[in-house]
Amino acid sequence: MNIEEIYAKEKLINSYFRKKYDYSNIDIFNKQVLELICELSELAYETKCFKYWKNEKQSPKEVTIPEFADCLMITLSFCDLAGIKKIQIFDVKENDIVKLFIETNKLASSLTIKLDKTKLLKILSNIMAISKLLKYTDEELNEYCMNKMNKTLAMISN
Repeated sequence: MNIEEIYAKEKLINSYFRKKYDYSNIDIFNKQVLELICELSELAYETKCFKYWKNEKQSPKEVTIPEFADCLMITLSFCDLAGIKKIQIFDVKENDIVKLFIETNKLASSLTIKLDKTKLLKILSNIMAISKLLKYTDEELNEYCMNKMNKTLAMISN
């Protein structure tokens, strides 16, 4: 996955939103944090990974990849807000998707206390680890994210 290319495009999208919204406003910032938590939860819901009481298959990739892309893009938006210049993906040893979702939600919730660069890169690394557990290919993710971002850019730049 070309994370740097996706990050560059996310920064461009953010530049349009920064003209319209005051990201230093705590209410807007908290809504962004809640958006990340909701997107993570929507992805977890579509994976069905937490449904121990029934044997339900996860939603198809056509449903889960858009949820993943939302998680990735809002996280990259936070990386831009924090001034992260170069994206670094940490090696994540955890291979239990439930534990990864819980840890990532904890980290996301803590952003309201401090927009910490290390936490953001850990969130991003966890999200990428989740994508591997879901067996997404780099090509699938790249294609979907770029298409979605191009549509967003077309919409906001008019």
